[in-house]
Amino acid sequence: MARIARSAGGRAGLGVLAAALLLAACSNASSHVSKGGAGAPGVTANKIVVGSLASATGPLSSGFGEIVDGVKAYFDMVNAHGGVYGRKLDLAVQENDAGNPTTDAAEARTLVSDHVFAVVGVGTPFFTGAQYLAQVGMPTFGYMVSSQWQNAPTLFGAYGSYLNDATAQYDVVYAAKALHATSIAVVSYGVPASADACEGSAAGLKKAGLNVSFEDFNFGLGATPVPDVVQMAAHHVDLLITCMEGSDNLAFAQAMHQYGLGSAHAFWFNGYSRKMVADNPSLTNGIIYFDQHVPFEAVTAFPGKYPAMALYIKEMTKYEPQWVYDDVAFQGWVNAAQFVAGLRAAGPNPTQRKVVAAINSETAFTAGGLMPPVNWTTAHTLAGTLKGPYCSAFVEAKNGRYVPVFTRPGGQVFTCVNSSFQPVAAPPGTPGA
Repeated sequence: MARIARSAGGRAGLGVLAAALLLAACSNASSHVSKGGAGAPGVTANKIVVGSLASATGPLSSGFGEIVDGVKAYFDMVNAHGGVYGRKLDLAVQENDAGNPTTDAAEARTLVSDHVFAVVGVGTPFFTGAQYLAQVGMPTFGYMVSSQWQNAPTLFGAYGSYLNDATAQYDVVYAAKALHATSIAVVSYGVPASADACEGSAAGLKKAGLNVSFEDFNFGLGATPVPDVVQMAAHHVDLLITCMEGSDNLAFAQAMHQYGLGSAHAFWFNGYSRKMVADNPSLTNGIIYFDQHVPFEAVTAFPGKYPAMALYIKEMTKYEPQWVYDDVAFQGWVNAAQFVAGLRAAGPNPTQRKVVAAINSETAFTAGGLMPPVNWTTAHTLAGTLKGPYCSAFVEAKNGRYVPVFTRPGGQVFTCVNSSFQPVAAPPGTPGA
């Protein structure tokens, strides 16, 4: 289920509407580590011990838990080249909250009491431990799907740390114009984590002068889409925008084929899954997703143009092959890259405060060339979401596979727009620019 919002450096990750689910309490496995020196817990002569906090089991584990696998792969790559200043990175304390908010808060305290240097790989729908980790100054990196990340200088989401649902509209408006859409439907569940983004998108479409002919911001999880699709057919909808999870998106696609809308495009905020497309080639034709990073498919579409993504695919294939093309695992990789960049900038005698300060002085972090630059001097606050430009890459499902679309001359996969929905030049440092 969808949680779509623009963050200070781009957009928050696509999350799961976990508030609708009742989840079981978690189990956890942790190990006590050295306290290290003042301001540098977990630091020894030959290693730096860090922890993670993710929903590794439970109903939502496949949408959050794999963030740890991305962190592991990046650490393995760094360690294979000698670590950081001769110290290996040791992800020794891996806490599992199973998606339970009470457990998440407790496990955050466990990580601190176990004296980890940083928490790298937070993937959970209920990050109730955020406030405590921020209070103690713990450098924390993860998949941001809630407002707990914002206004805290020690918390770092993959693409920035401030949610602003209103800015989801820029990608949608650009895509709708590029598709020459004349009648647009917008559908979401009736809870804020889904409805906020779609309502913001509908407002942006109207502001841009586009025809939003049908809206449903209260669709029921698992309900039949037929009543909505019948109305959509009456309005001759040629573009559907949804903020729902994959099975409901597919149900809409099937109903649209049945009611004469099979040639319409759809813009799904959630569902960038190669398996889903391969398993449903006819239903998913014309489905468009936006990426906050260089699309995985850009490596083959534009050989040599995006070496950082080629490196990611190579190293993930080596260390975590199951998760190569998983967006949440990818965010774990970005989190680890951000942590290591701060660790290197802090010097051979790192402290938590030095790492945080180093990251918060970065003005154009791209994880080595994987995404548009994040300016961490503003990426924790609302101000950072309002400056723009707003950059995304787009892929479309065609005959059971994805291909990059709306690309710019020379194989540039990112399209950037300003607050007036007009295309503008990509910021310096944007991959492929």
